[in-house]
Amino acid sequence: MMSRAPSLLSENRIVELQLWSAAAYLALLPSNAWTFARSLTFGLASGLALLILAGGLSRRWARVPSPGSALAWTLFAWCAWSIASLSWSINPDYSASELKREIGWTLLAIAAFYVSAQSARAWRILQVSAVTAFAFYAALALGLALSPSGWDPSRWHSGVGPYATHLVLIAPLLLTLLAAPPIGYGARTATAATGLALLLLLLTTARLTDNRMVWIALTATFAAASGCAAWRWHSALTRTPLRWLAPLFALLLVLGVVFVDVVHERAQTDFPPQTPVAQSLVEDPRVPLWERAAQLVRERPLAGYGFGRGIVAEQLKGAAGNPPLWHAHNVFVAQALQTGLVGVMLFAALLVLVCARFVRYLRHGDDALAVIGIVGVSLLFGFLFKNLTDDFLFRSNAKEFWALLAMLVGFGTRLEQRAAAIVRDVRSPAGLTARLSEIK
Repeated sequence: MMSRAPSLLSENRIVELQLWSAAAYLALLPSNAWTFARSLTFGLASGLALLILAGGLSRRWARVPSPGSALAWTLFAWCAWSIASLSWSINPDYSASELKREIGWTLLAIAAFYVSAQSARAWRILQVSAVTAFAFYAALALGLALSPSGWDPSRWHSGVGPYATHLVLIAPLLLTLLAAPPIGYGARTATAATGLALLLLLLTTARLTDNRMVWIALTATFAAASGCAAWRWHSALTRTPLRWLAPLFALLLVLGVVFVDVVHERAQTDFPPQTPVAQSLVEDPRVPLWERAAQLVRERPLAGYGFGRGIVAEQLKGAAGNPPLWHAHNVFVAQALQTGLVGVMLFAALLVLVCARFVRYLRHGDDALAVIGIVGVSLLFGFLFKNLTDDFLFRSNAKEFWALLAMLVGFGTRLEQRAAAIVRDVRSPAGLTARLSEIK
């Protein structure tokens, strides 16, 4: 026992340092400032996660639970196929650079956040870190917009598109504030006021972006969350329908009104004066871009042109008569161009398996797991809708997307194991006695 104490102490310290490194990285991730701090925290979080995984595999430390073979092998297959595309890439140097950033660093981020979400306390630390960082960046954007110099999205927020996508990614986490512990903080007045203030801040800064799809994505996020909650707690919905539906309808009404306002404004700024909104949508420059992308996919349908969002940038630039439109502007079309239909199927299979995992949580008897399932489903819906007309599975947005998914699956896996352990204990006389003594 004496010889094992220093090892346990060392393990505990490493686990704690890994958790706080991951939380700090999650807070720094949405911004393009503080590059050194972001790189340092990412290196610490991912490096220590690999050390913890290695310690678990060697049975020197506590073993990290497996997310399941289907999920792990599908992720591996998608990454392996993406790496294999280097052998047929039309620009191997570019593909190699993008593989390091978008596959290598992504796998490390997934490992870091899957490992870090090892308890209810860890979940709260990561959750508070993400939400607090959002509040800071949103308040900064609003303050700069009201200042004489105005808001420059590229200075602190990585650009308009990445910031709008960050809002979509963070929106599901706001829903957890009202959940019961250990996921949230309960439906208290202070918590409700905080959640409402954060929601207003999110909607206000979303309007600053002049982005149209952010409103559709937010609508998909909140509608998916509400639908899942209504299905899970349908008896409560039947008893008090107004309490459940009135806030949702009010929010959807606000989102719809702002969406129409943004579409009208974009029609006036991006097209000649008095151009009808319908015409501005029909003449969107992405339409010819997608037609050109479809031609390129048909030329190399199975394997694509090689990994990297800009692998066919030169072929796409002239398609829309708009040089800034240099990539596919659709996450699935982008996968088809890079890694072909095989890559699309592997990517889609991975998303389907992750969604199925969240649905399993949603159907579980544990309400905490059900909330994790709701957050996960709404996160997937929001991100995919946001990327139907763009592709932000790229750089900071991609890392945040995969990190949040890994965090949700990691904590959900541990909650499932805890629930299963309780069931096993209750079924045995000794275990039932122990559980009763804990309650007393």
